[in-house]
Amino acid sequence: MNLITLSFTPAAANLIGYAENVTGATWTLTATTANDSLAHLTTIRNDAATDHSAKTALITGTDADGNTQTETQALPGGSLTTTGSKYFKTISSIVPSATIGADTMDLGWSAVAVSQTVPLNYRANPFSCSLGVIVTGTINYTVQHTFQDIYLAFPSTLKWYSQMTLVTATADDDSNYAFPVRGTRLLINSVTAGATIKYIINQGWF
Repeated sequence: MNLITLSFTPAAANLIGYAENVTGATWTLTATTANDSLAHLTTIRNDAATDHSAKTALITGTDADGNTQTETQALPGGSLTTTGSKYFKTISSIVPSATIGADTMDLGWSAVAVSQTVPLNYRANPFSCSLGVIVTGTINYTVQHTFQDIYLAFPSTLKWYSQMTLVTATADDDSNYAFPVRGTRLLINSVTAGATIKYIINQGWF
């Protein structure tokens, strides 16, 4: 038997979490993580009316499992916000493709986040895996899984599917995998500050 419990107090969205009012061509971060052990989508908010959408920013950091990754994210139009598509647990730098002059932007994270990958023994015969989630406060979550080899490629680059019943759930619930999967993770869709969540995975070994 292999029992794993992941516990989190997910960070709420924070548009200035990494830095506030960055300007020019060199952006200095004041924080490098949301400090909740989750990997979040990155947000960039344009504080000015100037349209900077023809420019991009190169984000460098690590994914939910600690692997180095980069993402090129579009800068926002005037007084708008863009959100990236990759999940970052840590960020080491955000570098604009060109100066934004005297305008300023805010760098932060979305509430949308994922946990680290939990490997499962897909060779177990029969395959048996029970899942449980315990929440406090206001939170919306989805349990995900992948069929691809998490050791052959970084899990963040693989295709992830939603579990059949633990989808956009908001309360304590349980389910199982009746078919072999290679890994599972927890997706946070939204959260109110202070909410907590436990993801419990119990796989039998045969």
